[in-house]
Amino acid sequence: MKSLLLALILYQGQSISTEQIFQQASRSIATGAFTEAESGFLEVLRREPNNLGALGNLGVVYSRMNLPVKAVKIYQKALKLAPNQPGLLLNLGLALLKMDDYKKAKQVFSQLSVIGSARQLQARELLAICQLQTGQISEATSSLEALFHLPDPSPGVYHFLALAYVKQKDNTRAQQVLDQLLSRLPAAQAHYLEGRVWYDAAIFDRALASFEKAYAADKTIEGLALQTGKTQLSLRNFEQAEASFRAALTESPSDIEAKYFLGALLVQQNRNEESLSLLTDVRSSRPDLWGTSYYLGKAQLALGKAALALPLLLEAARRATNESPVQYQLARAYQALGRKTEAAQAFASVARLKAQANSETILMR
Repeated sequence: MKSLLLALILYQGQSISTEQIFQQASRSIATGAFTEAESGFLEVLRREPNNLGALGNLGVVYSRMNLPVKAVKIYQKALKLAPNQPGLLLNLGLALLKMDDYKKAKQVFSQLSVIGSARQLQARELLAICQLQTGQISEATSSLEALFHLPDPSPGVYHFLALAYVKQKDNTRAQQVLDQLLSRLPAAQAHYLEGRVWYDAAIFDRALASFEKAYAADKTIEGLALQTGKTQLSLRNFEQAEASFRAALTESPSDIEAKYFLGALLVQQNRNEESLSLLTDVRSSRPDLWGTSYYLGKAQLALGKAALALPLLLEAARRATNESPVQYQLARAYQALGRKTEAAQAFASVARLKAQANSETILMR
């Protein structure tokens, strides 16, 4: 803390050069001191608003702090100064992927894929993933098959080509691709990627079997606990899901996705007080997710705090106009506050959306 205060005093007094501040902030990124790195790059930008290096590195800082919305804004600002800079385009696309904004990411990777650079193959792979996620199955399959037949394709190519085949209901070809992956990678990694394929295809029993094989081979694989929890949740094995999410947070305390799913699960189990800090952290980092506002609002409403719940539920309703559970909780909040006309309108929306009783699914949105 003393060193940070001293740095701020020095910045304000212009006692060290802009280049020194930049280098100090860069070292802070390397050591994981992201708050200090952010302060440094912001100071560089205060002095030199168009410093491209500071903008690009600040975007990296926000991405690593799990703040993709901020990262996207910074990368977009940087790209106004350098419209076709491959590194900036790649990082912008990756930040958009963190937000599950595949449509915008696809535009970025499409632009990057035609720029002659060392990023071109990676851009083609990421573009194919975006095509797959936005329903362009045949285009994605063709792109991934082309990449698959190049020398030494990445594990991601195997993963998403298998998923493309599954989406076309060709599980035989999908398994052939996965078998090749199993012969290429260590068993734990291969089974983990295999499990991701079956999870993304909503074949949850096969996904769980693959994750269990991965866990037996090496339980330390990054992301394994989270993916196992999501699979257990989809299979409605709630106790096991909670244990997996807590294990994920033990491994990575800042894991936003694990906090989201654990918080949402606690709300569904009416453990509302326990959920608040988790979901508040998620909302701070990912304000773009309407689901967080929904579950926070639902928790506050269950705790008898309708006045706190209402703005949260209104925010969720603005972002998710066709989600009947959101409209139902909004109606209850209006009702609790004595706003009968608005409650009736929200209940009418529920009826129009034909809510499926007791079938609420936790989604990362």
